[in-house]
Amino acid sequence: MNSEVLFILSLTIAVTVIIGVIRYKSIDKSYYPFFYLAFISLLVEIANFVLTKYKMYSTISAMINVFDYLEFFFYTWLFHLWGLFNYKKKIYLFIIGIFFICWLVLTFFADGFTKTGVYFPVLYTIALLFFAVTAFNKFVIPDRQAIFKNPKLWILLGVIIFFTFYLLIASTYLSVFGKNTSSGLRRNLQGIISYSNLIVNLMFATAALWIPKKKNFTRLF
Repeated sequence: MNSEVLFILSLTIAVTVIIGVIRYKSIDKSYYPFFYLAFISLLVEIANFVLTKYKMYSTISAMINVFDYLEFFFYTWLFHLWGLFNYKKKIYLFIIGIFFICWLVLTFFADGFTKTGVYFPVLYTIALLFFAVTAFNKFVIPDRQAIFKNPKLWILLGVIIFFTFYLLIASTYLSVFGKNTSSGLRRNLQGIISYSNLIVNLMFATAALWIPKKKNFTRLF
């Protein structure tokens, strides 16, 4: 699969962004981080495609390293607004603070800021999968009425699907696994991730359509 096709597939996140722009003023504010992340993801996909054309690989790695933490931050913020941490601000701040320190240490000292991160992506992926599965059990399973109209269902399933595949390929770059992993296997896994990314983006767009209108009182932090 060539880079142009991969780029077109990645642009499907734009559907969620467009829906977010149209519905932004009317939707429940607890879903705002979801749309912020979708918008940033779209910018990163476009920037990655352009920078690749100019072979600015160090800049791409630095951008992806920054995006890694932003992705963790916005998903954690989203889960906090849903009440995953029982609306306890101190727990939420502690989590994003600890992971920010881990990001600094692992990105700047272990991997290098202008090199593709290895350790932090695995760490935050495991954390997000844990949060997503916990949130699914807490918010989706108990709500059996019109379950397919529940935006949390589509968002959480998307997170679980994408990061499960992402964890597989990220793990192959760890030193403990990397020596025994062929480049062909990595390419196959990358292809699977590209298709799963398309499915997840469509799931996110579905979620965006079903997000309820804003409430009178919403905890933003």
